[in-house]
Amino acid sequence: MDISSLTLMFTGLSLGMLHAFDADHIMAVTSLSAKRSSPRQIAFFCGRWALGHGATVMLLAILFIAFDWHLSEQASLWAERFIGVLLLSVGLFLAYRFIHPNAGLKITTHQHADGTKHTHIVEVSKPHRSHLPVSVGIVHGVAGSGPLLAVLPALIAKSSSLGILYVVLFSIGVLLSMLCFGLLLGFAQSLLYDRSETLFRYAKGILGLATALLGFVWLKGTF
Repeated sequence: MDISSLTLMFTGLSLGMLHAFDADHIMAVTSLSAKRSSPRQIAFFCGRWALGHGATVMLLAILFIAFDWHLSEQASLWAERFIGVLLLSVGLFLAYRFIHPNAGLKITTHQHADGTKHTHIVEVSKPHRSHLPVSVGIVHGVAGSGPLLAVLPALIAKSSSLGILYVVLFSIGVLLSMLCFGLLLGFAQSLLYDRSETLFRYAKGILGLATALLGFVWLKGTF
């Protein structure tokens, strides 16, 4: 592998690490994971988003390189619009949870063997929640600057194998950055929650409004 190919590979890894911090990516994973969780859980959440994003970008690259296939401008536009709708919906949901903090909670009673009763408040689990970050990552892989940064440089590589390797390194860069961001986000949330539950709740409300605003602006820019 010559110096130009090595430079292209290093560029792919670096661009992937930077691409992970696009505003829509950060707001989406931050909002979707905005609950009291351990740093490891949030990092795992962000990692699943990165896997969905990387798998989509790699699929696009294979189609582009092997079959000379092109993503239509209309399909990319609708994917961009879906991201706007997603950000707006998640933001409004967080704002709703701020106004109604007990939404999604249920009260249960449990009787022990000695006859004493305890009341428990638990959150109603959402089915298939584990698939959400992967699904959002897939949409982000189709829209935004991902295909531009990952696929176009791969097309100018000296061979198809080098082009695919570039996309793999790009996706690894996205994954590494997201894992690091998830850990930092998890530690920050835990620290904020331990300091003040009220402050943690207000921070989620502000995050919801900011995410909804970004979604509105993002969606408005696609029309």
